[in-house]
Formats: sequence, structure tokens, C-alpha cells
Amino acid sequence: MTENSPEIQGILDEYQQKKLSRRQFLKKAGAAGIGATVAAGLLASCGGDEEPAATTAAPATTAAPATTAAPTTTEAMPAGPTKGGTLREGYNRDVSKHDPITTNWYDPAFFAIYEAIVTIDPDGNFVPQYCTDFGVSDDGLEYWFAVEDRQSHSGGTITAADVAEFYRIQKFSFIAGLAAPIGSYRSEGNRVIAEMNNPWVGTYGPLATGYWRIANINTWKDVGQYDDETGLAGEGVVASTYGTEVVDATGPFQHTEWVPGSHSLVTRWDDYPGSNVPYFENKGPAHLDAIRWSVITEAGQRATQLENGDIDTLINPAHQDLARLESNPDLTVYRHPEWSGYFMFMNQENFPELFGDLDTRKGLSHAVEREGMVQALLFGNGAATYGPFPTPDRYYEPAVEELNNYDVDEANRLLDGAGWEMGSDGVRTRNGTRLEFEFMVENESLQVAIGNAAAAQFSVVGAQANVNVVDRAVWFERAGSDQVPAGLFMWLWPISADIIPLFCNSAVIPSPNWSHAREERIDQAIADWQAAGTQEAAQKAQSDLQLAWAELLPNISFINQNATFVKNNRVHGWAPFVWLLYPYYNDTWIES
Repeated sequence: MTENSPEIQGILDEYQQKKLSRRQFLKKAGAAGIGATVAAGLLASCGGDEEPAATTAAPATTAAPATTAAPTTTEAMPAGPTKGGTLREGYNRDVSKHDPITTNWYDPAFFAIYEAIVTIDPDGNFVPQYCTDFGVSDDGLEYWFAVEDRQSHSGGTITAADVAEFYRIQKFSFIAGLAAPIGSYRSEGNRVIAEMNNPWVGTYGPLATGYWRIANINTWKDVGQYDDETGLAGEGVVASTYGTEVVDATGPFQHTEWVPGSHSLVTRWDDYPGSNVPYFENKGPAHLDAIRWSVITEAGQRATQLENGDIDTLINPAHQDLARLESNPDLTVYRHPEWSGYFMFMNQENFPELFGDLDTRKGLSHAVEREGMVQALLFGNGAATYGPFPTPDRYYEPAVEELNNYDVDEANRLLDGAGWEMGSDGVRTRNGTRLEFEFMVENESLQVAIGNAAAAQFSVVGAQANVNVVDRAVWFERAGSDQVPAGLFMWLWPISADIIPLFCNSAVIPSPNWSHAREERIDQAIADWQAAGTQEAAQKAQSDLQLAWAELLPNISFINQNATFVKNNRVHGWAPFVWLLYPYYNDTWIES
């Protein structure tokens, strides 16, 4: 059957009339013989006034969007960019340390302060950013990047040798495993060369993300008193003020303030040498004087602050406020699939009496009503996840949807079979151990809501999850330790195939494999992905990984939300799109 058949056209009509959700459309299309990629393209092209067609070109290492919703309002463009002003942006998380090597998260400020050697354009293609040109050898074993000597924020000079040295030290970071097939880096004249352990289809992907954004490694070493013997574990690096007080990079804005729990502030770098990104209209210094990101972890306050004029742009308003924001003619709302997901880790190694057996983990998973959580907590602005990948991902394996479905009877059967006996107080016990555990959740309103919803569903089958809400820094400090049996985590990364192995690979116990999972099938699938030299090999490896996760449950996947951005229409050149986690600010300006 083709996408032009009457049956498919009927399904499309139902979707456009809002009789079907996106997920229901994909299921019906699959049953009619239309593959996931074609179905996603049909969705992207059938949105009418509400959902214009998505871009069709996909980078080799990332995902293809199911939908890309355009702004819901239109604006008449003023005469031209004006210089000056501070963009006030609302951010839904606490602000991260601005150090690509030692931070545990990267936030929007990285897109203003730093440049990656390559980035992704609105059509999903890799394009130069820090480099002026790039390519790969015929055998796939060397990737080269042409770079010019560039002045950094401090006035120092960054050479190709300095970039190679930055990458060498970055390989000691916790995140470096995402690019494990890159064996080493060297420089030859004005070229940085990545030497591969094997040909790999995923090489450019990690290099375009926040952890590979290029710092002046000379300043970084000086501030952190780095030496090769102690590496990142050295006292100087651990206590370093790089990323909190001192930042030295080449982006159009300079780090100015970093106040956890409050805000980050960057100011225009007037000596910015210019951008190599082909789709930026403004190649020179930024239009804005400054950008201030305000921390708004209480979701209900975000839209109100935008509507009151306290902020100009906003990342991820509360889902229940979207309809109101979309009806406001002074605002523009952007919505598209987000490469993210919420899951629960379960520390099997330190708490084997709770999570050491698969039937217990399966029982808990079958107790979760994911579709209900999407409707109740995301107001339909997302999707249930039965495996580790979000549904729009180009490598998504739909067979995971046959596993972990909501089934209280099956949950009780599995827990009974695992030896858990229901107590008179509604909590199960086994060999004197109660099925009761701390469930650590980061202090952000949606995460708290998801944690409480999951705990309520666990209680129905006799498991008592005691939600403990903690600050973000405390969450990362305690996760994976012998103190915490379980916790909720939200991952956010533009390439699912790269980030998911971090949470289930036995090589990264205790962090960020906080479950201490040791599964041979999972480790093999990860190894196969990192050896994949063709798209066919990549697809098989990622399908194997998703099925192993869904069947063996190193973690329990819950839901994933859509990315949502909102701006006041006085702001121009601020254009979030599906391929990047955050917008760039080179073209952004505010009407005076």
C-alpha cells in the first residue's frame, strides 16, 4: 500500500480533524503497511495551518522529526535589526557551570558563549561553525577540520594545536564515551584531525553538542591547575572556578555572571571575529548587549512571567498553559519533538533485595499508565515511551511498544511470582523486606508531578515509592550511590543513539549508569553501534539496544515531552528548530 492510497488518506483526514493522536496515526499507518519514516513524513506534511511541513534532510547521526510546528502567530518584520538591549529568557532548569569539560549538563548559555567545530542547520545538515571546512578520508579513519588561529575572549590565541589539546583533555570527561570510536586528536598545520578507531556513521554528532564546544584550553588549564598525572581528578581541576567565574571561548557573548538558583548573564563580545555558520544572517558581533537566563523551576510561573513582560523568551512553559499562550497575538509559540525522556533508575547492585530480579522490575513497569501520564501531566504535548528512544527518532524501534504496557493484573502476577506477598497495609514484603524505597526526584515541578504520579501507580500493586524532592546538585551527588535505591531522571540530548548507552552501559557504573545494570545484550548492542560503519549496521544496533532495554529494564521509561519555546513578538531572529536543543543568538535582536 502507498501513502497515496484511499486508506492512508482516510487516516490522514482523521488526524487532521484531531480524531487521532500522533501515536494513533503512526500505529494505524504501520498496520496499513506504511513504514515509520514515511509515516513521519506524512505527519510533517499534513499539518495545514497548524503544522507546516517539516524539513526533510536528516543528519546521519540524529533523528528525523515527526512534526515541526511553525509559530502560531505571524509578525510584520520591522525595517531591520536594531543594536542593544538585554534579552531576558526564562529557563526551566537551574543554570549549569559553563565548562564543557566538567559540567554535568549544558544549557542555552553554551550556545552564546561557545562555538562547536561543526553545527547543524535548519535542514538537518552538518555545517561549519568554528571550522571553515571539514571532511573525511576515503577509508573513514580520519576526519579533518580546517581552523584559523582565533582570538579568544581573554585576548589569547587559539590555534589548531590548542583545539586538538582541548579535545584530548575532553576525552577524560564522563561524557566522552559518546564519541568512543574517536581514538585521538592531532593537528597538522591549520587542521585538527580526529583519528578513528574504526569508521563510524556517528562521528559528527557529538562534536556538534555542548560538551565538545571549544574552550581556550590554555586558560582552562591555568585556572584549574591541570596536570596530566592527576587529570580531571586533580584538586585544582575539582576546585576550579573555570565555568563559574572565568570562561574563555570564542562565541559572540562573554560569560559575566553565574548564580545557581537564580540566573546566568552573558554580555556581547565586541571583538568577536565573525561566524562561519552559513545560515546566520549576522556574521559579525551580536546585536544584543546581553542575555539573561532566569531560573524558573516552578512551571506555573513561566507563562505568567512572559505575559507580564518580566521575560522576553521562554523555554518549556507549563503544558497546561500552551493553549492560552498560543491564543495571545503578542506571542509566538514553537513546538516540535524533543530528544528527551523521563525514566526511573533502580540501583540493582546496592539494593538487590528490591530490584535485583527482572520480574520485580517488570511488575513495576506494567503498573505505569504512560498514556494517562501524557494526557494528565503533558496535556497531550508528548508521547508515552515503552523503550529508551522517543518515538520520532529515525532509529526508533516500534516493537518496544509490545512491551511494558499498562496492565495491573500482569503487574500483580509478576510480583506474586517473584515472591512478594501483599501485606495488610497494602505494601508487599519478601523475605522480611518491604517493597518500599526512596524515589529521588529533582526539584522541578513537572519532574515532581511525574514522580508523584509514578509513586501513586506503584502503590496500586503494593510498592511504596517515597518521593524525595532534592536540589539538582544533590541529585547528581547522590545518584548511583549506596544511599539511593531509585530516582527519576530526565535526559535531553539531540542524538538518542549516543546518550542512551550512558545510562545502561556496564562500563559507566556507578554514574551515569545509576542502576548499576550489567547486561551482556545491552553492552553488545552499544559496542555494535560504536562500530557501525553503515546506516544498516547502525539501525540494527539501535534496534537491538532498544529491545534489550525494554525487555531487561535496566531503567523504566515513562514519557517524553515536546520541546516548546515562546517569544514576545518584539524579539526577532530567535528561531528554535528541531535539530538543536537551544536556539543560537547571533541573529537575535529586540525592537526598540
